[in-house]
Amino acid sequence: MRRLLFLSYLRPIINGRGFDFKEPNVGDERRMDIVITCRDKRHVIELKIWHGPRYHQKGLKQLSDYLDTYSLKEGYLLIYNFNKNKEYKQEQIAFADKQIFAVWV
Repeated sequence: MRRLLFLSYLRPIINGRGFDFKEPNVGDERRMDIVITCRDKRHVIELKIWHGPRYHQKGLKQLSDYLDTYSLKEGYLLIYNFNKNKEYKQEQIAFADKQIFAVWV
């Protein structure tokens, strides 16, 4: 459901300029959420639900591995937080040799 909601927002933006791919297999039976190809540039977006800092670190590692698959150094992490006292924020995260732009909603 969260992927569908995000893609419904994204589709008009990339319409006619690019393509989105949902859950392509990347090996070892793992899948990534969204890959967008727009104007000859590829963007990897991982969607996660907030389950705490430890799970967040695993998500960063997973996204970093996906970025390696495409030889990319930048990626995006969209985190859905369903806690009552959640904080909406964005953050630029340096992880391994990657730059990850993370947004909590």
